Amino acid sequence: MDNYTLPDKNGKTSGRPKFKGKHYYNSFSYPQLSNSHLVKNANGRFCINLPKIGLVPFVYNRLIPGGFKVKTGTVIREADGWYISFTIEDKTVPLRSVEIQPTSDNSKGIDLGLLHYAVTSDGEFIEVPKFFRFSEHRLSKLQVRLAKKPKHSHPWKILKGKIAKLHQLIARQRLDWQFKLAYHLFSDCQVIFLEDLQIASLVRRCKAKLGDNGQFLPNGQSAKSGLNKSLQDAATYQFLEILEYVAWKLGNRIIKVDSKGTSQHCWECLSKVPKSLSERWHSCPKCGQELDRDYNSPTPLAPLPGGDGGGLDYYQHRRRTSLL
Repeated sequence: MDNYTLPDKNGKTSGRPKFKGKHYYNSFSYPQLSNSHLVKNANGRFCINLPKIGLVPFVYNRLIPGGFKVKTGTVIREADGWYISFTIEDKTVPLRSVEIQPTSDNSKGIDLGLLHYAVTSDGEFIEVPKFFRFSEHRLSKLQVRLAKKPKHSHPWKILKGKIAKLHQLIARQRLDWQFKLAYHLFSDCQVIFLEDLQIASLVRRCKAKLGDNGQFLPNGQSAKSGLNKSLQDAATYQFLEILEYVAWKLGNRIIKVDSKGTSQHCWECLSKVPKSLSERWHSCPKCGQELDRDYNSPTPLAPLPGGDGGGLDYYQHRRRTSLL
């Protein structure tokens, strides 16, 4: 009630308190857990002794390493059951504080997109998996069947569970693939250069256009909705978070470069070559470079040996430009 009646530091108050259904929250946390809460029952099964709940049997995804202490636990409800996630700590593990300096031997640049999920500066093209698109027809059939069932009936609940499990399968397929891709990209380098993309602006709705007669004019939102679906299916923001996590775990480094105009410059001579989004081939009139547009974009991001002003000089030039 204090959040509702008393304003915060910005002078705003929260919404009126409302009653929440039993399915409103999908998780709850225990901020104070320890190794003593992990026990075995009379049958020898691993159990977690949760306060006010009691012994709950569970299966380890992986055992807690020796020397680590359990600090907190979060119980999570998903489509196929309940899970518990532990936060563990070991103060004897040293923290990595030395940053790796990028060189021409330990670095690569990566350009993310939709035509190709990722294109590296060493010429590797990674295709878009499209997990949601491949399951979209199956999902639509289940949703049509769900719409014909009486709400909250037993068949309706069964179909709701099938739809939730299908969404969970798609999300897990995407997450597994992105983790494998992140480790693959770091298999032959220690520093990765990326464009500093603003993902939220890419999936933003088109602005409404109002005509002189007071009616709305076509603004291309119907076409943009299909693009937004592909962007959400690619989950670029999730992949960037995974890439940063894998880099931290391996002791490697991620460097983000200003994304403005990276595909409009030649990687060899850094001269500006304007091109529209529909033009997929880079042709430089100054130095004569001919290559795929997606391959031209990540090449100057990495500090690779280049021509006049290329490689690391390009990164330093972009960094100076962004600081001005």
